[in-house]
Amino acid sequence: MKSHKLYCKSVFLLLCLSFLSHSLTAQRRFGIFAGGGFTWYNGDMNDRLIAHPSTIDNYWTAGLLYRATPRFHFSLSYASGEVTSADSVAVQDFQRRRDLHFRTDIDQVSLHVNYRLLGYRGRETRRVTPYIIGGLTYFSYNPYAVVNGQRIELQPLGTEGQYIENSNNPEPYELNRLAMPLGLGVEFKISRSFAARVELVNHFTFFDYFDDVSTDYADSALLAATPTGALAVAMASNLANGYPRTGFNRGNENNNDTYMFLGATLLYTPGWGESGGGGRGPNGPARLRGKKRKSNCPAYH
Repeated sequence: MKSHKLYCKSVFLLLCLSFLSHSLTAQRRFGIFAGGGFTWYNGDMNDRLIAHPSTIDNYWTAGLLYRATPRFHFSLSYASGEVTSADSVAVQDFQRRRDLHFRTDIDQVSLHVNYRLLGYRGRETRRVTPYIIGGLTYFSYNPYAVVNGQRIELQPLGTEGQYIENSNNPEPYELNRLAMPLGLGVEFKISRSFAARVELVNHFTFFDYFDDVSTDYADSALLAATPTGALAVAMASNLANGYPRTGFNRGNENNNDTYMFLGATLLYTPGWGESGGGGRGPNGPARLRGKKRKSNCPAYH
């Protein structure tokens, strides 16, 4: 059911973007793209510089590109994927003994600004063009654990005492957030209308509960008295030696979580390379018309 819903979303989005781009073909500045790649994250459940293979997941994306100037391109995209990590593959002994894990689905809408480090070569786009990526992302997530094949959503449990009344514990965290994407990309020209792009984008979130881990262990007795009771206690700690003392560090609240996208997309720009189109550079049509007028002038025969 989930895969069917994602498929319907992708088909619907691509049809809408295709219609929009074709309706604006005369401007020669719009294109559509689609692709996908790999995801991983950096946070309290990842102490590795390079993510462990078992914590790498995938995503897909599609969107609309607008070539504002030879240097600045804007894109509006939708992406959907998964992010996962686990203490079991950590380097530090503390994290392996903590033995927590999480997964989350991600659905996001992003507005990217791409700054091309190289402009056009004469009237043509370059074969290879690196660019810098910045912008804003609005995303939804919902961390969960899988125990005995059962999916257990973590946010409603309040594993760090969010639902303990009259306490100084943190408030329940929101499941819809903003992130700041920053990254690098390279565009490879395939033909006048097609290009392939490879991008590495790190999404900097402004909070530390992407993985449901941030501060300290709450009082186990008070946590057991919350609406989710024993389940909240069980999912808060998986230490073999029992539940840690109150106030013992569960995570590091001073380091916000981030998640990474590494992927490739295929970009199609209708009419970008046609005669009089933008594929010959932003000033291409005027230059071509100028040459045509010059060649038809009797003084040049």
